[in-house]
Amino acid sequence: MYEESIVIYSDILFLINFSLDYLCLFITARLLHRAVSIKRLLLGALLGGLYSFLPYLLDLTHTFFLFLNLISAFLICLAAFGFKNPKSIALATLTFIVSGALLGGLISAVYSLTGRYHDGIYSETDLTSFCIISVVSAIIALSYGLICRKRLDVRTAEIKISLGEEDVRLTLLCDSGNLVTEPFSALPVIFVSSSCLPVPYDNPDSEHFPLPIRAIPFSTSAGVGCVLGFRPKKAILILPLCKPKRIDAYIGIDTERKSYSGYDGLIPTSLL
Repeated sequence: MYEESIVIYSDILFLINFSLDYLCLFITARLLHRAVSIKRLLLGALLGGLYSFLPYLLDLTHTFFLFLNLISAFLICLAAFGFKNPKSIALATLTFIVSGALLGGLISAVYSLTGRYHDGIYSETDLTSFCIISVVSAIIALSYGLICRKRLDVRTAEIKISLGEEDVRLTLLCDSGNLVTEPFSALPVIFVSSSCLPVPYDNPDSEHFPLPIRAIPFSTSAGVGCVLGFRPKKAILILPLCKPKRIDAYIGIDTERKSYSGYDGLIPTSLL
């Protein structure tokens, strides 16, 4: 009875991991807007290529191997990007790991469909197809990362406003262009769709509106206008990982829009 043996070519193994690590470092640099030299990226990729031999030289447990992968990712990013502060290198390491998982998954999927990837091992890998598939996968991974980053760049905030005995929680889109203030108090104005407010606060023209109403003029690129607004009894700003804080602002009631790109309104960044 014969034992099945697998021959691993060290030069191909190094080339594959060196190339993929370089592409992942390049993607990481683009996503994080890091200005790095090609020499540093090559150095990081070189460490990644050399690290690929370690699992075949040592008999490691799954848990220790996972820990070693995290350490190697940290050292690779340290070589490629340097150390500015703990947050910066941690973000680079996380982005590098996610990029590697996405890029490696795309390449493995392509080779699996062609029957050249099985049980974590690539077989019959020629240089031309590998380069083409790697570059295409890198472009896809980078595009996906840029889309995700753009979505994450959209800043949002939540506020809880007290309307008499009722509290309303709103999810707002942060708008640096919102510089509108109530003319008498000079307080900033938060624009909120009337559809997000309970009755009777959704109708500022009502004679039975519970709070004093003010006419707040504003100007935009499309022209000038006026919105009716009120000052809530209490408003609490709620941001992730931050302690809630009380803010003082007017609520401008927009009776024309049902939402602002899926959000309840616009909050000026001056209140953050």
